[in-house]
Amino acid sequence: MNIFASIDIRDGRCVNLIQGDFNQETTYFDDPRDAARYFLDEGTDWIHIVDLDAARSGVSAHPQLTAEIIEIAGPIPVQVGGGIRSIDAIRSTLGDGAARVVLGTAAVQHPELVSIASDEFPGQIAVGVDARDGTVVIEGWATKSSLKTHAVSEQAVANGATALIHTDVKRDGMLGQPNFVATTELVQAFGDRADVIASGGVHTAGDIAQLAQLGASGVIIGRALYTGAVTLADARRAAAG
Repeated sequence: MNIFASIDIRDGRCVNLIQGDFNQETTYFDDPRDAARYFLDEGTDWIHIVDLDAARSGVSAHPQLTAEIIEIAGPIPVQVGGGIRSIDAIRSTLGDGAARVVLGTAAVQHPELVSIASDEFPGQIAVGVDARDGTVVIEGWATKSSLKTHAVSEQAVANGATALIHTDVKRDGMLGQPNFVATTELVQAFGDRADVIASGGVHTAGDIAQLAQLGASGVIIGRALYTGAVTLADARRAAAG
C-alpha cells in the first residue's frame, strides 16, 4: 500500500482544514515547496497536491507552484487535484510532469470527461469520491450532489478511471479514524478494477495497518503527519505489514 503525503495549498501556503471548512484552517508551511522537501526527505511514496482555491473556483490558482513541486519531487510521483475540470487543465497538469490527476466535481457534473481523459491518458486519471454521510459533495465540498458514493465510483470506473480516492469529509482533519466500512465496500466492489485510496481521519499507524489489511491500495495522510501523530517511517512500516 502506498503512502501519499498531502499538501493542500491555499493562498500560496500549505494548510490543513477541518472537515474542508475554510474557516477552520491551520497553516503548517508558508511555502508548500518546503513541505514537499520535508516529505521527500522523510521517504513518502507519493506527493498528493490539492489546490484548495481552485477546488472552489474551478480555475487553477497555483499552476507554477504545483509545477515546481513536481520538479522538486523528481522520481517520486505526484498526484494533483483541485479544480481540474477540463481536458486542457488535465493536459497542462500532466504536461508539467504529474503522474496522475484527480477529477472530483468534473467527474460528477461531466462524467464524459473521465472517459475522454482516460482514453488520452490511460492509467493517469483518478476520481475523487468525496462524501458526507455517503452522499458525494462537490465544488470544494461546498455543494451536495444527488449521487451516492457507489454510483459515482461505478460511473468513474466504467469510464476508465484507474484510481478511486474516497474521502469521508466528516473525518477529514479530525484525527479520529478512517471510514473502514466505506473503504471495505469500495475495495470489494471495485478493487479488482481500480486502486482504492483512502483519505480522511488517519491518526495512528494502526489505522494505516488496518487499511492495508482491508486491501486499500493507498492512503492519503495530512494532519497526522503535520502534527507528528504519525511519522512517514511508521506509516510505511504499517503499510508494509
